[in-house]
Amino acid sequence: MSFWRRSLTFRLVCLFVLVSTSLLIGLGLLTLSATKDHFLELDEVYLYDKGLLVQEIAQNASSSEEVVKKVSLAFNSQPDLSLAISDQSKVLYKSPGFEFPAYLLIQVEDQISQSSHSSHSGQSGAVMQWLAGTQTMRAVSIPVDGLTVVLAVNTLHHDHFMASFRALMWVYVAVAILLSGLLGWWVTRRGLRPLLPIIAKASHINAAQLNDRIPTKDVPVELEPLARTLNQMLERLEHDFARLSGFSSDLAHEIRTPLSNMLIQSQVTLSKNRSVDQYQETLLSMVEELERLASTVSDMLYLAKTENHLEIPNQSSVALEAEALELLTFYELLAEEKFVTLKVTGEGTVMGDRLMIRRAISNLLSNAIRHAEAHTHIGIEIDHTAQVTTLSVANVGETIPLPIQPRIFDRFFRSDQARTHPGLEGAGLGLAITQAIMQAHGGTISVSSAQGHTVFTLSFKTTG
Repeated sequence: MSFWRRSLTFRLVCLFVLVSTSLLIGLGLLTLSATKDHFLELDEVYLYDKGLLVQEIAQNASSSEEVVKKVSLAFNSQPDLSLAISDQSKVLYKSPGFEFPAYLLIQVEDQISQSSHSSHSGQSGAVMQWLAGTQTMRAVSIPVDGLTVVLAVNTLHHDHFMASFRALMWVYVAVAILLSGLLGWWVTRRGLRPLLPIIAKASHINAAQLNDRIPTKDVPVELEPLARTLNQMLERLEHDFARLSGFSSDLAHEIRTPLSNMLIQSQVTLSKNRSVDQYQETLLSMVEELERLASTVSDMLYLAKTENHLEIPNQSSVALEAEALELLTFYELLAEEKFVTLKVTGEGTVMGDRLMIRRAISNLLSNAIRHAEAHTHIGIEIDHTAQVTTLSVANVGETIPLPIQPRIFDRFFRSDQARTHPGLEGAGLGLAITQAIMQAHGGTISVSSAQGHTVFTLSFKTTG
């Protein structure tokens, strides 16, 4: 059974043989039945033809004795044909050496109603079949001027032919089944041959050749969806592999920078004796680098959990206005240092994990404060419709160029032309984390930036 599930060739061959066997057996049984019926019809025609001859003899005879004499003379030269003549009281004549059943020698009317051997009734009498010793006989009983004439023909040669034909047919069916199995195997193997180029192409694709694709030009129509699906899979793998390679490179750069700073500071400090204050200053500087490194690692772990659905949101009702107001209180001092004012308008409620949504809003708010110009206004606007609930964070600052807007949600992405403020630039994971949080909630994040006005928008599906 396991081989049946694993081998497509074996399944196709079995189905092909099953269909072929059913057709052959059905055709053979139909042929046997038609041949048998044809022989029976020939026997009946033969017997009724002889019956007509008997009736013609009887019409020209003057007595029963003359009928018996002429009929017996007419049929003595036909060895396969037997004859019996009787009246209502006794048997007047029967073929030498042959015993007719008693029920055949009585009147036709009684015979038709009493005999269980009758297989067909005709206008001239009744047709019957019985076994006489080793011979199979088929007979017709004909009324002739108060007499009952029974004509019987030996059907043994028909039986022999049918037996031989039946045996030959089963031998042919057996051979045909074997040949159909071999033919089915050959056809299946040949039919699956177009898979070989696909297998050969796929087997040579590795990490260095993810840009290679399976050709679909000469692929059969049935296999074209498979080839297209494999090519789409390779495209996704190529994209994810390139993204992973870029992420690994950016990650190495992000970790290498604080480690290099700490290593250089340590080497310089240890190059000669220092005062206690100098050692403390070096340690404080190293602590800052370690805090930055720890924050980067923490953000990476959080991003990995969110993107891989390892951290499932706790579904609860979240009031966006209340969360935004609490965050404004937290960021109020930082906003005052930048001479920036904060304001929340609108209200809306969504279903999701409160802490994750709070972090998404916090990332956008801190990003807006970091890049806002002094003496400007940052607004958080909440809106909702029957289909979607949105939260937008708008600030005034440098415009994000349109070509790089889709890339700002990538990990570790930084722009040298827009929103670059030395000393304030983070690790470049905030927007990537925000995007992952929105995807986990079935929502989206988008950005628009023109003429110094930048708006980040979180879109949630509206709940009933």
